[in-house]
Amino acid sequence: MTASSLVEHNIPQNKSNRLHFLDGLRGIAILLVVFYHAYSIRWSTNLPYGNAYDDISIVHFGNYGVQLFFIISGFVISMTLEKCKNFWDFMYKRWLRLFPAMLICSIIILLSAPLFTARPYGAPKLMDLLPGVTFIEPEFFRILFGYYQEILEGSFWTLFVEMKFYILAGLLYFTVGAKKMIAVLVAMFFSSIVLEFASPHLTVALADQLKTIYKYLNYQHYGWFAAGALFYQYHRYKNIKYWIMAVLLGLVAARCLGGLPSKSMIVASTIVFLFALSLLSVSLQKILSNKALVFVGFISYPFYLMHEQAMISMITQIHDAYPNVPGYLLPLLPIAGIIFVSWLVARHLEPVTRELIKNLVAFNIRTIKQQKIN
Repeated sequence: MTASSLVEHNIPQNKSNRLHFLDGLRGIAILLVVFYHAYSIRWSTNLPYGNAYDDISIVHFGNYGVQLFFIISGFVISMTLEKCKNFWDFMYKRWLRLFPAMLICSIIILLSAPLFTARPYGAPKLMDLLPGVTFIEPEFFRILFGYYQEILEGSFWTLFVEMKFYILAGLLYFTVGAKKMIAVLVAMFFSSIVLEFASPHLTVALADQLKTIYKYLNYQHYGWFAAGALFYQYHRYKNIKYWIMAVLLGLVAARCLGGLPSKSMIVASTIVFLFALSLLSVSLQKILSNKALVFVGFISYPFYLMHEQAMISMITQIHDAYPNVPGYLLPLLPIAGIIFVSWLVARHLEPVTRELIKNLVAFNIRTIKQQKIN
C-alpha cells in the first residue's frame, strides 16, 4: 500500500505512451488486499464466518498484493525522479500526489465512523488523523512526544514505508544517480537478511538495537522497491540484464516471505513473474489493460485507504440484520459501496483538492517573493 503505486495515474510522458497495464496491476494488487481483509484469518474473530475461507490461497496470501504495490512503486518512482529538477521538487510532487486523497479519505473515515458500529478499531478520535495526514507512523509519536498515538486504518502502514522510501530514493538519486541508488537499496535489503543470520552471534543488546533500526527504516521491503527500479531500467534501456537482475532480486525477496519450498514463496514469486512478464508480453499487457482492472487501478489509492474498517463493520452489521445471507456474499455489498465512494474521491474530490492546494502554495510563494522584492 503502497502509495506512489496507488496514486500515480499519469505515469508516461504522454497519453500515447500511457502504461495502462500498470493500472491493471494496481487493480490486481488492491483486489488481493481487499479480499484478504474480507475473507482471511486477519479479522476472523470479528467476521461472522470466522476463518472459513482462509484455506483459499488467493485469500490467505492476498496480503502479498502489498508487495506488488511496492514493485510498482519502485518502477514509478524511478520514472518520476527523471522528471524532477531536484530532491525538493520530487518530494513536493510526491506529497501533492499523496496528501489530498489522504486528507479527504481521513475525513470521510472520521465522519462516517458512527455509522459503522462494529469497527475493529472502535470509534476513532480527531487526533487519530495525525499519522495519516503527516505520513508519520504512530510509533514515532511515542518516541518524539512520549504518548501512544492511535491510527484510523491499519493499512496506512504501507504509506509510512513508502514515505521513507521516497526520502531515501530522492536523496540518493540526486546525489549519486539512479544506478547507485538501486545498489544502495539492494545493499540495505541484503543487510537485513545478513542481520537475521548474524543475530545469534551478536550480543543481545546489539542485535536488538540493529533490529530496531532496521524495523523503523523498513530495510526488509527495499528488495521489492529495488526490483521495481531495476524493471524500470529495463523498460527504459531495453537491456535484458536489468530484467534478469530484477527477477532474481524479486525471487530473493519472495524467499524471505516464506520457506523453500512453500506456498508463500510460490505466491510471492508469481507476483514477481506477473510484473516481469507484463514488461515483455504485449498479450499480457492487453489483458491487464482491460477497462475493469484499469478502473479498479484508478481508484486504488482511496479504495485502499478507506476499505478495511468500514468493510469489516458492514459485513458484521449486515449479518446481524440478515443472518441467512451466505458468508461468501456478505463482503460484496460493502466492497461495492466503498468502490463507489472511492470513485467519487478519485474522479472528483481529489483533483479539485489537489488543484486548490497547488494554487494556494503557488500564491504563498508569489507573496513571499513579492515581500522580498519590496
